Amino acid sequence: MNRNKTTADELFRCVTEPVLTENDQLSKFTELLRDLCNTSTDPIELFRTLHHTRIRILHGFPTGVDRPACLHEIAIGFLDTELDLLARYGSHRQPPSTHFRWTGSLVELIEIIYALNEIGCINDGLNDIKDLAAFFGSMFGLEIKGRNCYDAYLDIKRRKNDSRTYFLDKMRERLNLRMQRDDERERLRR
Repeated sequence: MNRNKTTADELFRCVTEPVLTENDQLSKFTELLRDLCNTSTDPIELFRTLHHTRIRILHGFPTGVDRPACLHEIAIGFLDTELDLLARYGSHRQPPSTHFRWTGSLVELIEIIYALNEIGCINDGLNDIKDLAAFFGSMFGLEIKGRNCYDAYLDIKRRKNDSRTYFLDKMRERLNLRMQRDDERERLRR
């Protein structure tokens, strides 16, 4: 607790005490925050420290301190990000590592994501595409931003052939060919 309390005090001072330039204050703040999050072993204590620091930055400026709003808003943003990661991934704060990686194109993955959403097989299709893309991205260690997702969908919509779902069509074709080969092997064994 003492270490976290000390770090929380240092984080607060980085934002409130005009000892350093704004860039230096922000650099020191992010360095301390990263160190705290990477070395903390107790997720509950880490949550309390981050949340306490956030509240202090929002409401605990000493009277007469005139800090640019930008600096404390950026600090709050960093704290919110760490709190969100903590909520999502617990004490690990990193997506679970996997040996699976997406080796297709982003447009191909987006095509699958939109199709799965349209068919309603994930949460009955009541998903925000950005959230669904973020979920699939996290499974493969990718960061899929909302804009990238929508741009990829526009690329799919602009296709000129009768079927604009190239990747889904290719998947269907390949799976059918595999089943035909398996059927042929079974037939030859008899």
